[in-house]
Amino acid sequence: MRDLKDMLVGLDPNFRYRGLDQTRIETFSDAVFAVAFTLVVLSSTVPETFTELRRSIHDIIPSFICIVLIVVIWYQHYVFFLRYGLQNTKTVTVNTFLLFLVLIYIYPLKFLARFLVELYSGLIFGMPDNFMDDFGGNMNSDNMTLLMTAYGAGATFIFLAMTWLYRHAYNRREDLKLNEYEIFATRVSLWQNLLMSSIPFLSTMIAFLHPFGHGALNFGFAGFIYMLYPPVMITFGYRVKKKSKKIFG
Repeated sequence: MRDLKDMLVGLDPNFRYRGLDQTRIETFSDAVFAVAFTLVVLSSTVPETFTELRRSIHDIIPSFICIVLIVVIWYQHYVFFLRYGLQNTKTVTVNTFLLFLVLIYIYPLKFLARFLVELYSGLIFGMPDNFMDDFGGNMNSDNMTLLMTAYGAGATFIFLAMTWLYRHAYNRREDLKLNEYEIFATRVSLWQNLLMSSIPFLSTMIAFLHPFGHGALNFGFAGFIYMLYPPVMITFGYRVKKKSKKIFG
């Protein structure tokens, strides 16, 4: 980790990184993220029969999806502390809240990933009965709504916590002696995380308020909302790049 920080691989060369020395906050946070990885893997029981082995193989894709999403959150966390090196009480408080969210987010995330993989596999290979048996046959509209609400709320609060951290860094810009470019980059990260939180929030509202009824249609729309991520983030990145070029050349 120290070698990676010294090399600053893939990071913004125009930002003066103030957190090159790893702190106890980061060490503790990395341990929590490692626990989250462990929970993803250990959430599957050790197979004792060939049927259970087949089910564990089906768990590979959901586990991969979960790990990718955890890495996205970890990287955001890593860059923040590398940029600012903040260790004050507010930073510790918000960071603790973020780590708590990551840990409780694991189970609805893993369940939803497995649910969607099994659902589409059942539809593609024509085995909907096997799909329902795997989930105890109790995935009715109310349970689907609860699942989407739990997942969306977790994702919303995680990215809001990151937004809060960047807002705190922006408020401490004079103490940190951020230059004009670093202030701009901090505001970009703040708005980026706010946008990342807005999409699962919208999905949660659709799942909770049932604007399309209480059936599968409402569940489908709540899930489809996440398809907004690519166009929204690509458009945001394009506008940031255009504005950055205009200001800094």
